[in-house]
Amino acid sequence: MSTWRKKAIECAPELRTAFQAANLTPYTVFMELLPVARQAHIDNDSERLERIYSFAAWCLKQKDKELWNAAGVGFYEHLVDTEETFQQLTNWVTKEIYVEVRELLYQRADDEQIKRLDEYYGFKAGK
Repeated sequence: MSTWRKKAIECAPELRTAFQAANLTPYTVFMELLPVARQAHIDNDSERLERIYSFAAWCLKQKDKELWNAAGVGFYEHLVDTEETFQQLTNWVTKEIYVEVRELLYQRADDEQIKRLDEYYGFKAGK
């Protein structure tokens, strides 16, 4: 079993069966994890959020394009889609990760959301 698959199962053990499917991809994992993360934000489930955001960060740092791209477009990009995840984004996304995924967020966020995030992270456009 691949490392990313093991980590996904550790992240959300209740999805073990789905994550053991032969045709599973990292993109599918994040499609499954995103609603779990949204609910964890609503429930203020810090333990679950820690596992999910740690897994996403780990994937983002991998050399395998399928892993880092899936984390970017399947998870981080969608954190601005709902108020629950947007309001808590800065609690879970480091500045380093924000700088890496900012352009993805810009595709989905409105100007006010990006302005607020840029101010929080001290991001200067053009740098």
